[in-house]
Amino acid sequence: MLHFFWTPYVFRRDSYEKYEANNAEICKHARRVLGRFTDVHLDSFNASRVTRNPADILLGHTSFDSVGGLADDWVRDNALEPGQPAHPNTYLMLPLLPEPVEEHKSWSPFMDSQLQAARLIFGICGDYWYERIQALPADDMLGRVKDRIVRIDMGCEGHRFAPPRSYSQPSMRGLLHMSDLAPHKGFDLLLNSVAGTGAVLHAGSSALRAHPYQRVRLNGHEFVSLGWVDNTSAQQDRFIKDNCAFYIHASSRDAQATAILENCARGLVPMVTPESGFRSPYAIELTQDAEANRAIIARALAMPQEEYERRSAGVVRQVLEQHSWDRIFTGIWERIQQDIAARAV
Repeated sequence: MLHFFWTPYVFRRDSYEKYEANNAEICKHARRVLGRFTDVHLDSFNASRVTRNPADILLGHTSFDSVGGLADDWVRDNALEPGQPAHPNTYLMLPLLPEPVEEHKSWSPFMDSQLQAARLIFGICGDYWYERIQALPADDMLGRVKDRIVRIDMGCEGHRFAPPRSYSQPSMRGLLHMSDLAPHKGFDLLLNSVAGTGAVLHAGSSALRAHPYQRVRLNGHEFVSLGWVDNTSAQQDRFIKDNCAFYIHASSRDAQATAILENCARGLVPMVTPESGFRSPYAIELTQDAEANRAIIARALAMPQEEYERRSAGVVRQVLEQHSWDRIFTGIWERIQQDIAARAV
């Protein structure tokens, strides 16, 4: 049996017929894909002991708690003998950055010991961040375990966003951004980068829930608020595809932003900073400098139709092929089996 530790998820009869928030998607597809190989038990990443069977496999996110005083540690608590740090088949899967977002670090009370105890760490991140993690010194928390980190992509069931958008000249000025607008998402940089380019920025966020389809001014810049974007809404999906040719993300610290993948699947061409965690030959690379970005954006808005269609089709194909949960969880299973088999020799 494989025990998967993540945020709690309640399965409904229509769970696999709809697209949901990323943590729900991860739980659903972990059970679906890994369930082809073994029985799967889902539990919370704040669980305690779930097994005493030495043949079981434990895979999950590090304990994560915003309240404080967490007592249970699923990694430590499933050790088979006193003094052992963990069950012998313990594996972690979580987004990784060389330096975690501060509040995430404070909400992960057992991060260091859980990283040390895991056989392998399946790190969700882009190549940009994986390369920097591998360059960390040996006295760094991640530097101590970097030889056990296996980079994996974030998943996205891209077919849920089909069909992709079609080119239209009027929409070539339309940009879309989606996030919680936390400081590391770089929304201030994004606003300054778009200013004066002639682009029309559309922003979707839970922070803008009270302002759906309204023009909003922030720090002297105007943009169109979409409020909270419901990815199951055919109406919102149609609006985005009709009005936005590009998806823009100017983050300084995203392991691999799910919103980029979702909107690539819609056919929007991504304009992204390397720190957003997405690398593609079809993407347009932004910088952490607003003035440089304005020139990049202005050139993109004038992109010929043939080039736009090539980039759009390329990112759709990339998400479908490289970011499917079938590919990701099958790869995780195969690496775990290789590790177990190597110890059995």
